[in-house]
Amino acid sequence: MAIVLYVGGSKDGEKGVVPYGFSKSRADTALGPEFYTERFMELQGVGKVRLMALESLRDEIVMQRAARHYR
Repeated sequence: MAIVLYVGGSKDGEKGVVPYGFSKSRADTALGPEFYTERFMELQGVGKVRLMALESLRDEIVMQRAARHYR
């Protein structure tokens, strides 16, 4: 298992436990379902991180939002 950071949507900033090999999850919210996909990204000053981000977010936005959680 690994600890991952959720970026975007209603889970923003929550750290959750994800089973090995997990690559997509769904969260039901008042506004409907949110789909998260696993991403590996290189963050400046942090290194390579594994995170779950809303499927609809562009990589640049995910990187900016994730970097805020590492400051």
